[in-house]
Amino acid sequence: MAYPSDLSNEQWDLLEPLLVTPGKRGPRFGADLRRVVDGMLYIAHTGCQWRFLPAEFGPWTRVWSQFRRWSRNGTWALVLAELHAQARLALGRMQAKPSMVVIDTHRRGGPYGYTNGAKRIVAVDATGLPLAGRVVSASTP
Repeated sequence: MAYPSDLSNEQWDLLEPLLVTPGKRGPRFGADLRRVVDGMLYIAHTGCQWRFLPAEFGPWTRVWSQFRRWSRNGTWALVLAELHAQARLALGRMQAKPSMVVIDTHRRGGPYGYTNGAKRIVAVDATGLPLAGRVVSASTP
């Protein structure tokens, strides 16, 4: 079954070389890697709990452990940087890396005006493409 959050073939062709790197002992991942990434995207789009991931994506523990591994070893940061560079070049920019970054913060207060909400900090380049983001407590200076 296909989900709206699933990668298209074109999107997977962009991501696959960034995610599938050869290991010292041969291929690191099984043939199910695309479904694992689709499972991660399903979680991101729906916000469901890992344990409620539909069975089409494989065992939730497989998807979760791969997501955690890539989050910890910097793979997601490398993927974002490479896709950002490709997007800049596709937009006609002369350099893949931006020479200037804009940092924007947005505070969102809690109920009834209390300041126990969240502050979102986003760094974008001149084209508006995201470079990094972080969510912190609104009380953070």
